Amino acid sequence: MKKIILFIITIVIIVSYIFVTNYNNIDKVEVKLVDCIDGDTAKFIVNGQEEKVRFLAIDTPESTNYIEDYGVDASGYTCDMLKNANNIYLEYDINSDRYDKYNRLLAYVFVDNNNLSELLLSLGYAEVKYIYGDYKYISNLCKAQKQAYNNNLGIWSIGYNYQNNYCVKNNY
Repeated sequence: MKKIILFIITIVIIVSYIFVTNYNNIDKVEVKLVDCIDGDTAKFIVNGQEEKVRFLAIDTPESTNYIEDYGVDASGYTCDMLKNANNIYLEYDINSDRYDKYNRLLAYVFVDNNNLSELLLSLGYAEVKYIYGDYKYISNLCKAQKQAYNNNLGIWSIGYNYQNNYCVKNNY
């Protein structure tokens, strides 16, 4: 009887390990840069197909159809980081939709193991926005944004409404 119980426990552990490993691999994928669009959007080859990717949980000032303050800075920073990266991967959030209403893939973009959204926020080139669930990195993103706000960096130096921001309203 002890051997049967030990066997069952071993099988459960192995199956659990396989499930967790495969689940994590499904949520992360290495990609290749095709083109930079702006501060929070880029095109990548994802699983053999070209995809337009919208960075999850942030918004940067506009730099394409019209120019907003710090839009060019955000876009330039994003493109420099992506073009000079040794590796880029996307991570999906299980609490977010996979695509937005414009059919853009929604994901966190990691450049050399750094969350690009967090980097943009820390410089004041973005704000936390479009939160529709309990996103995995929300606490880190809000912390980076608060640091930029406290240091009066980027968009926070020109009067963006910080008090009405998602992080402040939700006590992050």
